[in-house]
Amino acid sequence: MLVAAILGAAPLVGTVSPAVAADPPEQVDNSKVYKTEAAIVEAMEKWAPVKSSESVMGYPMGIDQDAKGNIKSVALGTVQDQYDVATALKDAKQAAQDYADGMVIDKDGKKVPRVDGTKPPRFNADAARQIADSSITDPETTQSTSDNNIAQAMSETNSAKSYCNGSYHYEGAPQNTAKANPCIFVGKLDPTSGSKYPKVDGGSGIAGGGKKTYTVGGQVTEENSSTSGWSVGGKFTPKLTSTPADGGTGGEGAGELSFTYSYSSTSLNRQMTSQEDKTEVEFPAGAKGSLQGRRDGAYYIGYLFVDYQGTEKAPGTPEKEHLKAIPARVYVQSAETSTPVTYFKYQETAPQ
Repeated sequence: MLVAAILGAAPLVGTVSPAVAADPPEQVDNSKVYKTEAAIVEAMEKWAPVKSSESVMGYPMGIDQDAKGNIKSVALGTVQDQYDVATALKDAKQAAQDYADGMVIDKDGKKVPRVDGTKPPRFNADAARQIADSSITDPETTQSTSDNNIAQAMSETNSAKSYCNGSYHYEGAPQNTAKANPCIFVGKLDPTSGSKYPKVDGGSGIAGGGKKTYTVGGQVTEENSSTSGWSVGGKFTPKLTSTPADGGTGGEGAGELSFTYSYSSTSLNRQMTSQEDKTEVEFPAGAKGSLQGRRDGAYYIGYLFVDYQGTEKAPGTPEKEHLKAIPARVYVQSAETSTPVTYFKYQETAPQ
């Protein structure tokens, strides 16, 4: 269940969130207009830097989905071209061990204990250590994200999602009170165009100059241990309204642009803290102006490793450890931002 819904807002045109709670917000010129995609990306790399690789404990909420919430399947070959499974497994074991030990990555890229000195709940730590301590070096690799069944007994299978989130069942299984099973995603930054700081709708543009007043906000819904032992991320539903200065057509942006995201397993995660923001945007004649939105994170391509016990033949036979590697593409929010989206004033020069 998604819980703890709060009303927040995406920062407008470069309003920067601090990397650490105690840091003051960085002062940004709110009148700045961006004229190239490269300038927007450069700003995002400063305000919401993303790492070349990431890990997510549990089943990643940010797994790539379409507008209806259906998972977009990734083929094994696509992942192998970027990240071989043997290297990924080593990375997964190390990330799981760091999580169990309460280690995180600070803003300087150093591995340090959590600021508050706490470690994850015992059941979560035990699940992570099961991955870290696995003796398996050659996991069972599936052919795509869709091939994700976990066969725990003959004729009884569960999806990877239900297993990782603790909602699985098979005859004779012990009661799962921890709701945290040994699953971890590890991935490399997807080099595909649009994977880094993906675009979100910024409303209609203004051709030939003019003014609009934009109000940006959004609904943030966090997913926590009410259904899963893992705190895996959240969902953001943008809300953007625009009002032309002359009283013409305005309205809200498209509602299907909601997206889900994951938190890194070894990051100092931030919660969204910004307020609803309103600003007037003016573009000169001879230009096309619009509000451009960018997600504060990136897609990673890699594997979901699932460690489970299953019988080889019939019920009653000894169980055997299995480690399955499932190809996946996952969106992970930057660890150094407190907001899911940043909006920019964007101006294109009109064709001559």
